[in-house]
Amino acid sequence: MESRLNNYIKIFSIIFTGILSVGVAIPCYGYDNNEVKVSIKRDVKEITLIAGIDYRHDGSQLFRRHYDAGAKFPLSFLGDGWSFAAHYRNVYTKSDDGTWDLEKRPYGQLQKTFRTSATEWFPDLKWGIRTRQEFRFKENREDTTRNRSRIEIKSGKAYLKVKPFISNEFFFDFDEGKYNKNRTILGIGLPKFKGATSSIYFKFVTEIEDGDDDHTSSLVFKVGF
Repeated sequence: MESRLNNYIKIFSIIFTGILSVGVAIPCYGYDNNEVKVSIKRDVKEITLIAGIDYRHDGSQLFRRHYDAGAKFPLSFLGDGWSFAAHYRNVYTKSDDGTWDLEKRPYGQLQKTFRTSATEWFPDLKWGIRTRQEFRFKENREDTTRNRSRIEIKSGKAYLKVKPFISNEFFFDFDEGKYNKNRTILGIGLPKFKGATSSIYFKFVTEIEDGDDDHTSSLVFKVGF
């Protein structure tokens, strides 16, 4: 059974890599947007300092970018794998008149990571459960608060030198008092290259409105140093 499951994962990885290769070769082929993310992490004793940028394009047009900085702290008193992070993010979104609207977004997040060993039915897996509380101070729009809760599953073993992963994130808007957004990610972690980590993934976002949901798909390339 484990051998059959491993074969399925290998087939998935091959097919997914092929689809993504086509998407990269032909910009936005089959996708609404494309996105590039870069992150830098450095450990200072037990604290991890984090910085990142994110650029999002609709075709060749840049419509959103953000800059993020924060620090992650282990919460060893809760047990292995627990951590808390505090961040500040500036989000710039292009308006209809061509100017950039700024959103200042401080946020805190609590995360638990753990690993499950391979069994007859399941492969070796890495799990991450995260909840994030955001405070969104928007230019030319009302300020809001939002919670984001995510579960992520990664393969603990490489297949054809890549590691598949999947995640789903729920967004709850406190001002509207409802769950109004869902984000699903399906991708592969690529082999390390000179100390850098990278991944390519497909992101599917659903904006949940009363009777009129809006769906957006994106192809994302992420690299970390």
